[in-house]
Amino acid sequence: MARSLTRPESSDHPTAAPSPAGYVLGLLFVGNLLNFYDRALPSVVLEPIKEEFGLDDTQVGILASAFVLVAALAGVPLGRLADRVPRAAVAGWGLFVWSAFTAAGGVLTSFWGFFGSRVGVGVGESSYAPATGSLLSDLYPSERRSRAHSLFMLGFPIGTLLAFLTAGGLAVAFDSWRAPFLIAAVPGFAVALLVLRIREPGRGAAEPGAADRAADDRVAADPARSRDSVSDGQRGSSLRALLKVRSMYGMLLAFAGYNFAAYAIGTFLTPVLQRYHGLSLVGAGLVGGIVVGVTGLLGLLAGGRLLDRAARRSPEARVRVAAFCLLGAAVFSLAGLTAGQGALWQLVVFLSLGYLLGIVYLAAAVPVVSDVIRPEQRSGALGLLFAVGYLLGGAGGPVLVGMLSDALAGGAQSASEASAQGLRTALMITVPLAFGVAAVGMFLASRSVRGDREAMLAVATTP
Repeated sequence: MARSLTRPESSDHPTAAPSPAGYVLGLLFVGNLLNFYDRALPSVVLEPIKEEFGLDDTQVGILASAFVLVAALAGVPLGRLADRVPRAAVAGWGLFVWSAFTAAGGVLTSFWGFFGSRVGVGVGESSYAPATGSLLSDLYPSERRSRAHSLFMLGFPIGTLLAFLTAGGLAVAFDSWRAPFLIAAVPGFAVALLVLRIREPGRGAAEPGAADRAADDRVAADPARSRDSVSDGQRGSSLRALLKVRSMYGMLLAFAGYNFAAYAIGTFLTPVLQRYHGLSLVGAGLVGGIVVGVTGLLGLLAGGRLLDRAARRSPEARVRVAAFCLLGAAVFSLAGLTAGQGALWQLVVFLSLGYLLGIVYLAAAVPVVSDVIRPEQRSGALGLLFAVGYLLGGAGGPVLVGMLSDALAGGAQSASEASAQGLRTALMITVPLAFGVAAVGMFLASRSVRGDREAMLAVATTP
């Protein structure tokens, strides 16, 4: 008998109906907004943090890299944990943990204490995306997942924008850079309690034929059968099983490429606007908000609808649309980053278009993985996807761009001119190339996604 794909998993409400999909999506979106708000706080108040702790730029880099690396490494075991226990528990306790460590960052008085608090935030936040991605995939069928996930991912641009708009003002109002960290933790604790009370659907509840399988394949009150079911789930969640899915290789390449480009832009856009285009800090922040925040909102809102419409045609259509968007992102970002010092409009227009097309990919990543990975493996697969993306992109992107910038900053120019030219050239080379690599990954995934989905559904229904 096939393993049940529709058994509710909430220990608090074992017989109750699952929580409404819209309510769960809205609640998880708020948690994701807090995720990116808390993540952005150190960047907003970086200068007073550097001054209080007497940091140099190397220590600042270590602080940022540690967060990303820890989040990447912790995501794999926490993703696999969410394949074995209720996903709302993993996401809710993760939110509670990162909120507690965010508050600790506003209290601890040494650099290493603050460093440890950011490591704790990274561990907590790494639990959220794998668990919530799997949960949302059981609330919405394949042809509606991109729109649902795009709404969930709006927490990224909105949370980041809110941090930039409010954290500085809170620090000034309370005359302390620590105040935003303490204040941000309060809604985190409240939302965590609500997430812990979510009544989950069964795994695979949104897949074709789930209702019929639920009727024929209920978990029996037989201890031997229960043990077999658990061991089968443990075997199915292994890394070896995930890597047998061919389209996962293309997805891993795509996620790494996208994150490389996105983190490079997020880290160095403001500096290049100041160094090369001569903007003030306020002006560079405004332009950066347009390029990253406004276009991020538009790209996710439009991309979710576009990708779901493609998914109704075929599983691979959604992947190809995302691939073409990434290819367009490579072209437009190159056009923007080649803008000369008297053509700021060119950078704003074309880099905005590139970022808009690139972020459409985020509305495809989790739904495509959910199309090809068995429900009891999805959190582990998403943990692997985020780990590779953060390790190679989130951590590697800024480091490699910085190294290339330093290497290219030479010639007979002044030090400031060399620094400006080096950074601009480094971004001009790496960002379009990374978007192009991501597009190649999605095109590769599109070649095998149909077969992988059919194989996944066949295994799910085989007696």
